Amino acid sequence: MKSSLVFVGVIFTCYVECQARSVEMSRYSIDLSMPPKMRWRHVLSEYNSSVPLVIEYFQAQIPSNPVQLLLETIMRNFDSLMGELGEELRGIAEYWGIDLGLVVGLNLSYELRRIGGGHPNTTNTGVACTSIVTQSSDGTIFHGRNLDWNLPDDIRNITVIIDYKHKDQILFTGVTQVGYVGVLTGISRHGFSVSLNERNLGGNIIEDGLQGILQGSPDVGQFLRKVLTSATGYEDALRQLTDGDIAAPVYYIVAGSESNQGVVLTRNRNNLEDLWPLDVHEDKEYSWYLLETNYVREIF
Repeated sequence: MKSSLVFVGVIFTCYVECQARSVEMSRYSIDLSMPPKMRWRHVLSEYNSSVPLVIEYFQAQIPSNPVQLLLETIMRNFDSLMGELGEELRGIAEYWGIDLGLVVGLNLSYELRRIGGGHPNTTNTGVACTSIVTQSSDGTIFHGRNLDWNLPDDIRNITVIIDYKHKDQILFTGVTQVGYVGVLTGISRHGFSVSLNERNLGGNIIEDGLQGILQGSPDVGQFLRKVLTSATGYEDALRQLTDGDIAAPVYYIVAGSESNQGVVLTRNRNNLEDLWPLDVHEDKEYSWYLLETNYVREIF
């Protein structure tokens, strides 16, 4: 049986669909062999005019008082909490001439908005990210997604495609926003892909911040980037995505290149809540696909 993986999401055809408008996405390379503070400069230089708009958007979306307290605590422990990606954040702040704490806040938008009661990361129609893994009759795996993030029109162009390289070798290709060092969707050279869907689960910003971010757990997109960088295949990616601690609940949707290699991982901060595998059988209706939005599946 044929074994292959095809990514068919609109973001990998270089467009983001939102409110009936298509926005062409730019593509860049990030060389991970370079000093972390220098990696993003060639990308940042093309988005200087977007910086004030991004700051305005962030400040409008995040509840300010508890966030400020949390960010102050993070900044006192910045080096130990952020590691190498922290140096990338420092480089972004220095190049754009903005406060490092603000850049950190932007990179924790997923956690801060969900755990703090802020606005969902979606369009006005509600929580709407969708990922799907399907298997065709010849065994080919297809992985698709849409990404509905409620970015206003004037900064929607900050969504970009990045080829993450080590010198001349591409390790994986991901989709992210300029200024955000995590990854929302990625496809690895080792034959697997992962998309991230928001999990519609909130909480108390101080309590959850202490439990998640301040215990050293990475942002969900930074964690995904780490897995895409280091995992050697589908099974290794599943193990890493299942076992590691993260700063907020999330769905990771994973596809491989072999038959039945597809799964939805429902993640809590410190453990796996549910594993929903692709299990294709001729006599089992609707077994040829998995579809995840932003809610826990009904188990019958």
